[in-house]
Amino acid sequence: MKEPTLTETIAARLLARQGIWVIWQLHLRASASHLKGNWLSAAALIGIADAAERQWAGRAGPP
Repeated sequence: MKEPTLTETIAARLLARQGIWVIWQLHLRASASHLKGNWLSAAALIGIADAAERQWAGRAGPP
């Protein structure tokens, strides 16, 4: 089993502490960062949001 990346670790901690709504919040903050010209922070936030969404989807399982 591979060791999780820093992005995956951050995503897991945010999901555990704040729940699924954090995915939407990360997207909103990434958008705001992009609009302010902070493309690097926007990319990092999107990466964390994507990792969180993958982790959440993996846990959800079939309905």
